[in-house]
Amino acid sequence: MSRVLVVSPHLDDAVLSAGGRIHRLASEGADVTVFTLFAGVPSPPYSPIAEYFHYVWDLETDPVEHRRQEDRAALALLGASPSHGSFLDAVYRRRPDGGWLVDMDRPTVQGNDVPEPGLAVDLESAVVSLLATLQPDLVLTCAAVGDHLDHRRTRDATVVAAGGKVPLYCWEDLPYGMRQSHALHLPDGAVLGAPVAETASDEAWSAKYAAVHCYRSQHSMLWPPDTDVRDLFDTHAARQGSRCGVDGRAEVFWPVESGGA
Repeated sequence: MSRVLVVSPHLDDAVLSAGGRIHRLASEGADVTVFTLFAGVPSPPYSPIAEYFHYVWDLETDPVEHRRQEDRAALALLGASPSHGSFLDAVYRRRPDGGWLVDMDRPTVQGNDVPEPGLAVDLESAVVSLLATLQPDLVLTCAAVGDHLDHRRTRDATVVAAGGKVPLYCWEDLPYGMRQSHALHLPDGAVLGAPVAETASDEAWSAKYAAVHCYRSQHSMLWPPDTDVRDLFDTHAARQGSRCGVDGRAEVFWPVESGGA
């Protein structure tokens, strides 16, 4: 049986961006583990913006544990096993000076470059440990399309930890990729190769959409009310498949290659 490690920034990213491929791999017999790095449970007090998010999510008690439960339900539908890291989401972290990393004066995590001494090393160590334990044949992670701070940290830690020792592919971060793109700069001289369109069966797409539905707390943050989510994703997936020269709906991945290749 092949083993696949999926390294996700947050509790929904892997399903949103790679749910079809995860289901296909699992249905083909692969042992798929989805490790979410920034799934740590914070202790009060929370930042004002975190309090606001809890209100929007309607999760003012044990919000992260509730989100972990959503993740377990979603991944069960895809045939994957969840593993939850202890690192805190950006909205719960503090800067070196003690202020909140993300607050009402700086509410965005896109392009945020606040230094966090030691975090990169700790993230890399966590991924190295899991690689040693699972010995995967394939690793998937985010490309950080959209430039979210936690996505960049996840991608960079995974690229460094994998170190060219195992095939590594980065997915197009959704829904960010539906509305924007960025030049993607990887660490250690690594580069992204030509995009690969991964198609999946109708069953896999249906499972993905059912899994996305499990993350109910996040829906209002991801798209406008009354959005037809299936149509939104189907349209984008068909467009990406066409761009990559394949028929039907597809999720996009880039192989990580050595810059000297």
